[in-house]
Amino acid sequence: MLIYSLLSVAVLFIVGSLLITSLTAQGTVRKSSQASTSGQLVSKSVAQGIRNASSMQLIVPAAGIQLLKARTVGASANPVWRCQAWYFGNGEVRYTTSGATIPTPAPADVATWTLLATGIQPSSGTNIFTLTGRQLDLAMQVRDDGGNSVLIKTSALSRQPVPVAVESVPTCL
Repeated sequence: MLIYSLLSVAVLFIVGSLLITSLTAQGTVRKSSQASTSGQLVSKSVAQGIRNASSMQLIVPAAGIQLLKARTVGASANPVWRCQAWYFGNGEVRYTTSGATIPTPAPADVATWTLLATGIQPSSGTNIFTLTGRQLDLAMQVRDDGGNSVLIKTSALSRQPVPVAVESVPTCL
């Protein structure tokens, strides 16, 4: 009976250790997956906006802060132009859209913008956006709650021609 009890304790110890290891791994994978999803949301939002943009502007109002503005058009029979902006600062990426020019916001005003992701850091240097002509490169590290990070890199090229001056087309920049 004593031998069976010792074997039972050993088996339960091994099974318990496997269960704990499995739960720890599941938590790590879940956190990394959430970080990856946040980064992909930012990437998709920016890439879609830039691909539909006729003009873009990248502003660096202060160290570690970037404001990307774009004039974009929808894909309907009657095109609707709008202004879009993405703000990177304090480890966050925020987004807003408007039918008129979007001014460079004060830090307090950015809090009203839509939060796309937190835990964002540049993959190198201090910037996540790099604008060269009509191409935007996005490179960022998205940190999860466990301190691990996921690298997100993409490029987007504007496919829209610059529109002629029309009253219904906002200047945006």
